[in-house]
Amino acid sequence: MKKSRFFIMILSVLLIITTLSGCTLLDSAEVKLNIKNQYFDYMSQNKVDKIIIQNVRDSGFRFIINDSKAIDDVYKLLSKGSEVSKKSSLDPDYIFEVWIGDEVKKYQYVVGANESGTGNFYDDDKAFSVSKNLENTIMQNLSVIRKPRDFEYVYYQSILKVINNKKDSISSGKVGVDISNDTDCLKYMFSIDLQEFKKNLNKILPNVDLVKNNSEQFDTVIKVKNRGFNTTTFKTLITVENKSDKSLENYYISAEYNYKDWDITVSEPNQMPQDW
Repeated sequence: MKKSRFFIMILSVLLIITTLSGCTLLDSAEVKLNIKNQYFDYMSQNKVDKIIIQNVRDSGFRFIINDSKAIDDVYKLLSKGSEVSKKSSLDPDYIFEVWIGDEVKKYQYVVGANESGTGNFYDDDKAFSVSKNLENTIMQNLSVIRKPRDFEYVYYQSILKVINNKKDSISSGKVGVDISNDTDCLKYMFSIDLQEFKKNLNKILPNVDLVKNNSEQFDTVIKVKNRGFNTTTFKTLITVENKSDKSLENYYISAEYNYKDWDITVSEPNQMPQDW
């Protein structure tokens, strides 16, 4: 009986050792195959006090993660990122600050970027291609502040409609689209969407670009300002300033959600609809 118990105990110890060794070998293999990294292991050691996530375009939109489980969830997503040799060419959408006592580690994050061989989560030294699941953390917080329905479509499509209507009269000079002061919508703008928007702009006009504190370099400046939204309506004021003839036109955009689609209406210049 004693021999049997001793034998069972030895088997149990061997099984535990084998299991632990297997996990270690598996982790090591994943690191070597670059489907896992150890760069963020410090986050799994209960040393992180909080993670602050700051929107780059909207300084007023930031949130703090200080729950240990939530921090561990972020760590698990980051640890599965593949290390790559270069960073994304797109502008970052968020800054991550990882606080460890008085020490702060800063990373930049590009939402939705999937350029081959580039990292969408990086610091000065290393870049990683991380799963889109990391976006869920941010999206959950965006839903709390009521992100407009189909924002990416309604917002950019409204601007494209105005430019398409005006292209014949502004095509001779440089055209700038200024969305930098649309404070109600900055938090919803991501570099990957802006990249697609610029492509669509250039299909209409080859000489159009986004304004980045350089409005003086454009002959025509198109300014965009949201004027309110809910789940079924979206209103935008678009101002077209033509410097060559010193004209200024206001266009009132009304978008209504009907049967799984949006109806986007552009007013006549300087004629605000009665129900706007």
